Amino acid sequence: MESMFWDYKEKVAFDKEKAGKVVLAETAHSRTTLWCLLPGQHIHPHVHAGDHIWVVLEGTGDFLSNAAPRSLEPGMVVVAPAGQPHGIDNSGSEGLVFVSVSAG
Repeated sequence: MESMFWDYKEKVAFDKEKAGKVVLAETAHSRTTLWCLLPGQHIHPHVHAGDHIWVVLEGTGDFLSNAAPRSLEPGMVVVAPAGQPHGIDNSGSEGLVFVSVSAG
């Protein structure tokens, strides 16, 4: 498999019904997804067997876990280790776009 490259702005896809999910790549050891949430949309906290890394590209929101919500903004990186609940809420007034890398 060769290296892959994208301009994420060309892949942004919001969905009025639910959080937009654009799978960018799947390899033997990871999945890279672009998530696009409109204001008020969320991903409920959930757990996975592998680690998750999120990079916020646009918008603002709240990281949801067992602890108090944590504010997120562009440029922030979140690492959710395997088995840790993680979710997100677009509590802002604009679209929230982030990349999720799932490993394991």
